[in-house]
Amino acid sequence: MRLGVRLGSAAVLLGLVALVLVLRGPLLDAVAAAAVVVACWEFSGLMRRIGAEPLPWLLYPLALFLLLRHAYPAGWPTLDYALSGAVVIGLVGSIVMPPREPSARRLTSWAAAAGGALYLGLTLGYLLLLLNSPVVVTGHAHAFQWLVAIALGSAMVGDSAALFIGSALGRHPFFPSISPRKTAEGAAASLAGTVLTWAIAAPPLTGIPVPHAILLGIVVSVAAMGGDLVESALKRAAGEKDSSALIPGHGGLLDRLDALLLIGPVVYAYVVVTGLP
Repeated sequence: MRLGVRLGSAAVLLGLVALVLVLRGPLLDAVAAAAVVVACWEFSGLMRRIGAEPLPWLLYPLALFLLLRHAYPAGWPTLDYALSGAVVIGLVGSIVMPPREPSARRLTSWAAAAGGALYLGLTLGYLLLLLNSPVVVTGHAHAFQWLVAIALGSAMVGDSAALFIGSALGRHPFFPSISPRKTAEGAAASLAGTVLTWAIAAPPLTGIPVPHAILLGIVVSVAAMGGDLVESALKRAAGEKDSSALIPGHGGLLDRLDALLLIGPVVYAYVVVTGLP
């Protein structure tokens, strides 16, 4: 069953890589928006079981606003607008609306909605920012698109390496309180597979130097494993094996996207901080 789940995840990732390389503009935005809406629905279900169901009228609009901020007029301080609105409108609205629940519960629901929008919308929004960047890197016109494709593909390679090496050689637990089946040997294989993918693919496709490719492989691997552990912790707290039953035999969309959620911010931050453009 684990092999089938991993193969299902790989198929989703391959589909995402294809979308990144083929789609552009509004069509890609629409696909990403649909994915975020589904992920928000699954996140809400898990949080409901924990006892902190997010405010839907805050979670969905804020997540979509943060996801699609690349499409807004240049110069808009979109994060300022989004987060200010979430704090002021969200907090006041959660208090003054008809009190069906104690105010403490409503404040918890506000926090869950704001956090969920950051977790789902903000993170994936960084990938769209990169995909829609007009900057040319060292003569490679589609360098940022390839960066995103390599990030997604390397996550697939790392996940597969973790499965096979961890199953064959895994002896030492890796965060057993969150995910008992993960092993340190599998994590090391995931890191090696991700870094190797970057080192091989990034220089010829994007023009970035090999040292940058290796460092990107490291940060992407850590972010991917972190994203997987975060969602595992969320499911464990909710007492659920999967985020939903949306995909028969494979769980929910969030189960397939978990490793990708934290990749966007780290790749975007690396590009900006190092001045790769």
